[in-house]
Amino acid sequence: MAASFGVGWRQVAVGFMLLAATGMVAATYSIVAVPLAQEFKPSRTVLMLAMTVMSGMSAILAPLLGTLMDRFPLRRLMVTGGVCLGLGYVAISLATSFTQVLVIFGVLIAPANVLTGPVAITVLLSRWFAQKRGRAVGIAIAGISAGGFVFPLIVSGLFAAFDWRMALRALAVVLFIWTIPMAMLVIDRPSDRGLNPDGAEEPPQQAQAELARKPISAREILSDPTFWMIAVTVSIVTAGMKGMITNLAPLAIDTGVTAAQAAPLISIYAACGFTAKLSFAALADKVGPRILMFCGLGGFAAGMACLTQAQSGYAVIALGVAITGLFGGLMVPAESYLAPRIFGQRGVGRAMGLLSGAILLAMLATPPLYGLIYDLTGSYTGMFWTFAGVAVAALFWVPLLRLHPRGA
Repeated sequence: MAASFGVGWRQVAVGFMLLAATGMVAATYSIVAVPLAQEFKPSRTVLMLAMTVMSGMSAILAPLLGTLMDRFPLRRLMVTGGVCLGLGYVAISLATSFTQVLVIFGVLIAPANVLTGPVAITVLLSRWFAQKRGRAVGIAIAGISAGGFVFPLIVSGLFAAFDWRMALRALAVVLFIWTIPMAMLVIDRPSDRGLNPDGAEEPPQQAQAELARKPISAREILSDPTFWMIAVTVSIVTAGMKGMITNLAPLAIDTGVTAAQAAPLISIYAACGFTAKLSFAALADKVGPRILMFCGLGGFAAGMACLTQAQSGYAVIALGVAITGLFGGLMVPAESYLAPRIFGQRGVGRAMGLLSGAILLAMLATPPLYGLIYDLTGSYTGMFWTFAGVAVAALFWVPLLRLHPRGA
């Protein structure tokens, strides 16, 4: 059914664009943090609390909003998310204290992070794809890295052209234009157009089986050991990468690199992450997620170990960032691929909400913890070695992950 195939892949394109806007928040914060630090003069630890506030509120909101995504039109929820994202940067441009900045990240940026982020896109694409879900999810989630590549250049250009307050207002306009028209293109389900998942003439057997299962309760999800294994495994990599990327510009500047030279490091990270997610898209439906997770953990550990030698210069930092982005990026689509497969398509919003909430909670302390370790020791090396070691330990339980519904 060519029409279903085309409309389905248009939903992937919409997901790609929305995730690019969502992913830019963390990817550009180390750039935005520089004028915020100059204006409000918080400590390095407090400066990084913005990412903790956003992650904490996202963790609280994800289970609630994920459940709503199973019941209410996704298009309306995603449009709301796009509006919140743009308004958030307008509000930051008007802030008169860093406390206000933290509140804005919790009240406006965090809801946008859920409503236009991986939870919403996973719900959407789990309805449009079954046998080709790994490919669709991998391509869409590559949008996070694409945004991380493009937006640092946009933000750096705006900061070079305007004072920081006007630059953030200009960024808000870009985000409104970027997100709202995309969200308006969302079609909740193939059945809304009389179509089937994967562009098939008949509903795929996998899609039928997923829809035949009764919706799973939050209690059933949280009592499943596989839920926690996935959450911990993904958290190790995503928390480590988030702490690294949000502190990357200060890390580079501390070694003698200028702010202008630090911005391309974020783009290098994003480009490698983009490649990783496309690799997931190409391989997930063929080799399965377990092998990709194993490679991701091992490579992420190597990247973190490389960054312990950041004092050796710009080339070593760039290499560590590239390795971390390339291999760690393989882990980012894993939760979106596994949630429908393990917990059923009818309850994927609830499952993704809880899973994302648990992962975000694990990420809460990471950005300021990096800052705290720096404040105490004058170096980020301890954090890099810690994440490298934990990732190696996680390799031993990846073979034990269950990849099918409980009791199936």
